[in-house]
Amino acid sequence: MSNGDGARHSRRRGPSRRSLTGILVMVGASAVALLVGIGFHGSSSPAAASKPVPSATAARATAPTSGQGSDRTPIPLGITDQNFVTEPPAVLDADIRAMQAIGVNSVRIAALWNWIQPDGPATYDWTQLDHTVRALRDAGMSIDLLVDGCPPWAATAGVNDAAGNAQPASAAQFGTYAAAVAEHYAPDGISLFEIWNEPNLSLFWAPKPDPAAYVADLEAAYSAIKQVDSSAIVIAGGLSPAGYPGEIPPVQFLQTLYQDGAKGYFDGVAFHPYTYPAMPNTPGATSGWAEMATTSPSLRSVMASYGDGSMKIWVTEYGAPSAGATGVGNTGEANEITQAIADAAKTPWIAALYIYSWRDSTDYFGLLTADGTPKPAYYAVQAASAKYLSHG
Repeated sequence: MSNGDGARHSRRRGPSRRSLTGILVMVGASAVALLVGIGFHGSSSPAAASKPVPSATAARATAPTSGQGSDRTPIPLGITDQNFVTEPPAVLDADIRAMQAIGVNSVRIAALWNWIQPDGPATYDWTQLDHTVRALRDAGMSIDLLVDGCPPWAATAGVNDAAGNAQPASAAQFGTYAAAVAEHYAPDGISLFEIWNEPNLSLFWAPKPDPAAYVADLEAAYSAIKQVDSSAIVIAGGLSPAGYPGEIPPVQFLQTLYQDGAKGYFDGVAFHPYTYPAMPNTPGATSGWAEMATTSPSLRSVMASYGDGSMKIWVTEYGAPSAGATGVGNTGEANEITQAIADAAKTPWIAALYIYSWRDSTDYFGLLTADGTPKPAYYAVQAASAKYLSHG
């Protein structure tokens, strides 16, 4: 897909941990708008809006699933948005209630190494992530915890990327960090870990994609996490769909991972099957959605050829911009997400669907506007989740 949506990628990491004051002021104002706009007064589903929040005990008993067949157990429906990690408690609580009101029951956030160990390996600062993880778990939400973000002190020589997009210099060091993440969040019931975000893209794996290096990091992280929790689900990092500059196409990248010995070191494959302006199931399309199973070869055919045909794909990002240079309009965004939910719900090899993102930034992928007002896509998720993912 070559639709030039650099804005989506430029926002993926979320705000810097060192510039939170202005963010909290802006987000605080958004929370007021969110409560008024969604409010649990004007929602099209009052029953869902007034849904009680489960107790902490019940929340921690709810572990993420590995994506059972949709005929019996609905797949998790999630939101990907790193900005949740910077929100103050009252704003995060409002966002959680607004997500639950439309059927969202999971969130994908990152345990960014460059946030947690910015100055060296001797100390860990979990404070910023802890408040988000525990608020989500206390509300009964499951979490896809992305292990990602390389601090400059651990980066490959010659790569100066303060945003955390550099390739780690040492797989063993990365594995040590992954083990620390798993151990720290085990008491919170976190058992789903995604290893890196779009490692097939130079923007997120600097200086350029390197399947062999990623396999080394994946093996180290998988082994380390499994030593902490043998039942944890470890998925290979969400691949970017084909068509971006500086990228190894996802099907080719996955095939090379297998050739480099990755088999046995992941429990699922994460993918970001963006399709806009096309719809997910547009006939004959070669979009991200098609790359999962209908192109030749596809992610599914590669997995099957290496004996992993029963393994599932985790859709850890999907969405469309409502505005901007590549915008599809409010109705287009709502329609694309509706169709993605419908297709994912009936596809037994899709383990989960995470929508990118929650609130608009410069890329306009949010279900809410920047000031917290629900867009048509917000209500489309509510309707689609009730129709296709209802436990009833």
